[in-house]
Amino acid sequence: MWEAVQLELERRRDYCLEYGIQKFECATINNPFAGRVICGNCSHIFGRKVWNSNDDRRRRIIWRCNDKYVVKGEKGCVSKHIDDGVLYQAFVGAFNVMVDNKAYFIEKWHESLENDNLLKRYKAKQFIQIITAAEPITEYDVELYFALVEKITVFDGGRLIVSLLDGTSVECEIE
Repeated sequence: MWEAVQLELERRRDYCLEYGIQKFECATINNPFAGRVICGNCSHIFGRKVWNSNDDRRRRIIWRCNDKYVVKGEKGCVSKHIDDGVLYQAFVGAFNVMVDNKAYFIEKWHESLENDNLLKRYKAKQFIQIITAAEPITEYDVELYFALVEKITVFDGGRLIVSLLDGTSVECEIE
């Protein structure tokens, strides 16, 4: 267990270095996507923005690449913003894909049980337990999200890739 924890700490450290964030634990129950939404164009982190925050009727939470406006008045990254609700939908869709294809994913994770990497074995065992008893969901579940997802990469055109903590990726198309 100690070695698996050390490998997880190393994974988190590498993630923070790769995406230029201060700490991995910045995501919270109220803001679960903080530091976990990646731009498919430039690989920078997306940041949460609130539009029309003074008028509750028009208030809208979006996510935009943090490299979009590095210098005031000059456009950087060309990616488009994405609505907060789309990220929740992407997780629900990815989870349901795993549930619908249980046999494939469980077989994949059983193969990982033979891996030399203790963290991969631990995650495979955890994922097998979660998916074996799982049923499709209709609403976002924050505990499932934190147990399964490493990041969501956003590409233009409504294409998202949900990357799981074991290295598996599930592609989603959002209309």
